[in-house]
Amino acid sequence: KNMTMLKLVSVSEMQTIEKAADAAGHSYAAMMECAGRGLAEVIEENLGYLADEGALGLVGSGNNGGDTLVALTYLAESGWKTAALLVRPRPPEDPLLSRLRAAGGAVFEAATLPPEEYLPLLDTHAVLLDGILGTGIRLPLRENLAAFLGRIREHIQQAQEPPIVVAVDAPSGVDCDSGEAAPETLPADLTVTMAAVKRGLLREPAFSLAGDIRLVGIGLPEDLPAWQNIQRYVPTAEGVREMLPPRPPDAHKGTFGTALVVAGSTNYTGAALLAGKAAYRSGAGLVTMAIPAPLHTALAGHFPEATWLLLPHELGVIAEKAAEVLRANLGRATAMLFGPGFGLEETTRDFIAALLEG
Repeated sequence: KNMTMLKLVSVSEMQTIEKAADAAGHSYAAMMECAGRGLAEVIEENLGYLADEGALGLVGSGNNGGDTLVALTYLAESGWKTAALLVRPRPPEDPLLSRLRAAGGAVFEAATLPPEEYLPLLDTHAVLLDGILGTGIRLPLRENLAAFLGRIREHIQQAQEPPIVVAVDAPSGVDCDSGEAAPETLPADLTVTMAAVKRGLLREPAFSLAGDIRLVGIGLPEDLPAWQNIQRYVPTAEGVREMLPPRPPDAHKGTFGTALVVAGSTNYTGAALLAGKAAYRSGAGLVTMAIPAPLHTALAGHFPEATWLLLPHELGVIAEKAAEVLRANLGRATAMLFGPGFGLEETTRDFIAALLEG
């Protein structure tokens, strides 16, 4: 699966996709298995050196809790010390609990333990999986759950060697549509989200609480219409790199065109510099800076890659007669950026009018 193209979804869209996948024969259990295995692989890849120190999962009653149990089982089978703390009830005959126990994982129930007995579990495991709440929560949290999360958060904040927190799909307490978060939300070092990035994770305060965001698949059929209908993507460095056209080995700076940046005034010198550097970073072979002449001394030393077209000015802003100078040089440009930092002077307005009318 191409993880350089990360789809961006709302909570309701993700629920529709999962429902459609289940109806098409890819069951919720199968999706959970894929999600949990992917979660375990991310932990193994990034935190495998902590296997002997162990992973503790905070397990809720929903799918996030199931994902966490599956991941803990895979980690246990890979030699990790693992334990699950059931924060919300799960059926005693839950096969995911049986699998974890069979793999050597320990299971504790928070409801049967006082805080002074379950909080020390955080000190004896180096990795904490937050799988209490899923993406469909509504704030505020229920009082008992808020109190539990608050105790966990306070204990972590006071620990001399706090565990690395890995959120399962999203940090518990985050609204995955709005990005709002309960005060008790556990800040994550790493969030492993399933199938697609939930839009709330890219909004504050959720974004700051999520830490590094990674994505794993849940085995969705690529031809699933509900999945194909999602055409919003989160840009990644790898994805953007794949979209760029290949550059032939015999290319030179002239191969990739000239960007003409018409920008700046005495009061907004930085606008011209930032725009010009952006043009180079976008891949232009040559960048020509068309600026009011007095700006050249201030900018040239900061931008040696550029060539310069010095425009007539009045007190450091582009003057009307600069239109003729610029028009004479348009033939060299393959793209033009026009306007950053012009200011509001009348002579610059007249310059724009003269250029457009010409």
